[in-house]
Amino acid sequence: MNLLPWRWRSPPLAGEFNPHRAPPPIRYPARMENIQQQIAALQKSVQRQRIAIFVLAGICTAGVLVGATKPIEDASFETITCGKLMVIDKDGKMRIAAGTLADGRATLLLSGKDEKTRISASTTADGNAELQLSDKDGTRRIIADTQANGVATLKFKDKDGKSRIAAGTTPDGFGELLFSDKDGKKRISAGTHDGAAKLVLSDKDGKLRIAAGTFADGNATLTLSDKDEKTRIAAQTKADGTVVLPIVDVASPKK
Repeated sequence: MNLLPWRWRSPPLAGEFNPHRAPPPIRYPARMENIQQQIAALQKSVQRQRIAIFVLAGICTAGVLVGATKPIEDASFETITCGKLMVIDKDGKMRIAAGTLADGRATLLLSGKDEKTRISASTTADGNAELQLSDKDGTRRIIADTQANGVATLKFKDKDGKSRIAAGTTPDGFGELLFSDKDGKKRISAGTHDGAAKLVLSDKDGKLRIAAGTFADGNATLTLSDKDEKTRIAAQTKADGTVVLPIVDVASPKK
């Protein structure tokens, strides 16, 4: 314990730490102040560059998105080489598609605004070719095809997809035209082959009832059959002018 009164305490020596006195301000050399100013300017420049990079990246991204969603309106090309081609309308719906498949087929599809296929054309690796036309519901109504063996056919179908009219030719010169009813049963058949021409009419059960034909030798025949397809009337004219008109009754006798 210090017994001396406070006024007898020695004052602090020069340079001795005095907690009651504020420290003098730190003074940096001029060179250090210039370096700090340059660092601050550099930091501001880097910040501005970062902002510019972000803005540029946003513009590029927007351009890519717009280019991906908005088709090119005007473009000219001399040659386009691709495995598949798709054409969309202003609503982004596919309207035309063309391409080749691994099995050798080449296809072309044209669709309506509801994206239902309306026209289809294709070729196969084995030499067949087909053209199909569909109605607004997507039902195939007209089918035309040629086959590698020389056969060519044309079919017309109703709204239910059932064949109603069919025409065809074969490499050996045979040609035929068929008419079917709404149940798909053949009712009328007409054809030509090797100078002969025939016409056959069937009933609703598909049974032959009337047949008429001409032949390369000049003969012509006409037969009428009953509902059981039994010949009841037969008529014939020959090339020499002979006319035969027998009436054949082959009905079973009543017991």
